[in-house]
Amino acid sequence: MNFDDLRFMLAVAETGTTLAAARLLRVSQSTVSRRIVALEEALGIELFDKRRTGYVMTEAGSRLLAPAEMVRQSVDAFSGAVDSLSREISGTVRFTTNEVLGTYVLPSLIARLKERHPSVRLEVDTTNILRDLAGGEADVALRASAAPTQAGLVGVRLIEDYWSLYCSRSYAARHGVPKSVGELAGHALIGIDTHVRSRPIFDWAKETFRDNEVLLRHNSVPAVFTSVRNGVGIGFYSDFIASGDPELVLCFRPPVPAAAEIWLVTHERLRKVPRIRAVMDVIKELVREIQGTRSAVQVASA
Repeated sequence: MNFDDLRFMLAVAETGTTLAAARLLRVSQSTVSRRIVALEEALGIELFDKRRTGYVMTEAGSRLLAPAEMVRQSVDAFSGAVDSLSREISGTVRFTTNEVLGTYVLPSLIARLKERHPSVRLEVDTTNILRDLAGGEADVALRASAAPTQAGLVGVRLIEDYWSLYCSRSYAARHGVPKSVGELAGHALIGIDTHVRSRPIFDWAKETFRDNEVLLRHNSVPAVFTSVRNGVGIGFYSDFIASGDPELVLCFRPPVPAAAEIWLVTHERLRKVPRIRAVMDVIKELVREIQGTRSAVQVASA
């Protein structure tokens, strides 16, 4: 027998007609009639005396009414337990991002998850390699990249990340803050090997920076960021990463496109899993807050 047919038996017993039962269950009257017939055939018992004025339970049907109600209550309890489990925000989320974003975002992400969803655990993979989410190498990725094109991946573009020239507060106190290309003369510049990354911002630097003014070149973005923040000289910094950092001073933004897009990505099979949604929601919230901080800093500096 189909245990779901007991819903139709109980509804007809309660209302007295297939039409009223259909309204109660939000199905067609013919569906109710068909399911009652199917149940009677499966049981080999006539449950209702089908009259022109309505359905009246037979003696056999009346004796099965209480057990049927117990089955319905048990099914409702089971459904409630399943629903509770599906809403429970707990478990492990494998999160991957690059070194730069990881250094900046992870401390806030971990702190907020601990406060808001203490039963969620992160397994963090900090790497510049794009992990295969479709292949199960990670659950959620925060990427500085183009839109995901791999089949099955879904994502949201959080921001366009522009890069500008920055110096540290200590460097600015000693040497001043250049506000244009013409004012870069005489300043210590920090470059990056162009073979490491091919981006318009680095091409602009190659054309603009004078070799005799480039104090040092790094082969990685994190190293450039560290040197700028430590007061070694003037170099590129992500506006997103620099926003709200009191140790950094904005010089100016070169006239080039955004250096990267920041994407939050997962696989479509995971997008509705509560713990995955929780982690992604916190990341989106943090990025909005950081963007708000940057806007406030820009207004204050204007």
